[in-house]
Amino acid sequence: MSNSSRELSPASRAMIASALLGGTASAAGQWSAYQRGELQVNELAAKTLKDAAKAGVAGGMATAVAGHMAGRPLLSLATVLCAGAASLYLIDELTDNSNEESA
Repeated sequence: MSNSSRELSPASRAMIASALLGGTASAAGQWSAYQRGELQVNELAAKTLKDAAKAGVAGGMATAVAGHMAGRPLLSLATVLCAGAASLYLIDELTDNSNEESA
């Protein structure tokens, strides 16, 4: 028997998955700076949590909006494009941060 009130919505699942992926990517990108001693553990953790939160919000919001736009192909396409742009922005920010740390 399943209790539907205990199931997560697709947006919640996407938010969790996006936060995990974003946090992992952030930590992996900062790991070399930590190993070189350029970054303290608390700085690495703070940046990783911040990046994970950004990725989670972007993924969850995109999924929630796309779910509400189901059946409307043009709006769904616009949602996917916006989510892609937000993801690219996050990736650019992460790479800029790692480039600044290595300089």
